Amino acid sequence: MCKASVTAVLIGLLTLTIWAGEAFAAGQIFTVRDVAVDESAGDAQEAKRVAIRVAQSVGWNRLVNAIVTGDASLVSEPDADTLQSMVQSVEFADEKITTGRYRALITVRFRSDSVLGWLEMSGVPHANAPTPTLLVLPVLDTGEGHVLWLEGGNPWLAAWQAYRDAGHAVPVVAPVADLDDLLAIDEAGALSGDWSAMQGLLSRYRADGVLVAVARSTDNGVEQTLTWYDGETGENVPVGTLGNQFSEEIADVVADGETVVIESIPVEDADDFASSRVGSGEFSEAVLQARTSVDNFWTVATLAPEGAEAVMVVEIPIRSLEEWVEIRSRLARPAVLSQSLPLVLGVDRVRVLLRYFGTLEQLRAGLRQVRLNLTAQGNTWLIVPL
Repeated sequence: MCKASVTAVLIGLLTLTIWAGEAFAAGQIFTVRDVAVDESAGDAQEAKRVAIRVAQSVGWNRLVNAIVTGDASLVSEPDADTLQSMVQSVEFADEKITTGRYRALITVRFRSDSVLGWLEMSGVPHANAPTPTLLVLPVLDTGEGHVLWLEGGNPWLAAWQAYRDAGHAVPVVAPVADLDDLLAIDEAGALSGDWSAMQGLLSRYRADGVLVAVARSTDNGVEQTLTWYDGETGENVPVGTLGNQFSEEIADVVADGETVVIESIPVEDADDFASSRVGSGEFSEAVLQARTSVDNFWTVATLAPEGAEAVMVVEIPIRSLEEWVEIRSRLARPAVLSQSLPLVLGVDRVRVLLRYFGTLEQLRAGLRQVRLNLTAQGNTWLIVPL
């Protein structure tokens, strides 16, 4: 096949891919789970209709509080008909119906494009999606294997269960590690990202995604890797350093693809493989490090920086259609980017127009969070995978 034909085929496939990606984004759903209602009326059916309207209103307020980063009171609530048009569907659980009374837990699913459009008209700063709740699966690498539900206790799991700091952007819940959990998923399932098994746990803990946190105790401290699952494919969460230097150094950490070691003091005369290298305090520090990394990953991905919109043109070298599809998927994530528009589609490279908010360094940081590096080569800006 000649080069011109290859280019034509590539352009056609890219157009289809771009359309499909935009269609998926437009169809995204925001879900508010388990709104408790207890309403009375002349009959049970009317009570249920009233309960649905109440659940939609309560769900709307919860959603706005979860998305808006400024003063949520500045966002007016739509009238009943407009709000109804924003709702994709409702789901019922634990229904109790008696004469003239209806009680249930109602899950409300909103159309994201309608919600975000309303917030744009309100003029308040907001994220592109509500903050998710994550269920953490803390897997300990013993050097001889991996353990999740360890008989006698997994100190890495125990550290997550004991962590109580509520000042984080992304809520994370730890499993109770009972028989139901043990039957739902094992170490191999967590490490391989068994999404089918994870979905059962998500339902139990009312979470939106899973964070697989793998830790390894060494003579120098705790090393860890974090993977965020909200579907069958997980995303690596770069692990940053603790303290104020986190935001300043994260770009270098991500660019080098390093895991960060937390310094610790070896514990003498310990009985098990974990405490022989690090104590519970070091695992607690590692949990704090992980929580900070997750918060930063979410913030960069969903909160657009303040400032005027800027424009730049970049070249993206590619080796295949699959590589471009993957890169374009990553470009859709950072909130710092308002648009990534392909201008010229070639066999070995794509020229893309980027519209972004904030500074060039904020753009670079946002791209690094999705494992893309923005670099200058002469008078040309290049984006390459990390």
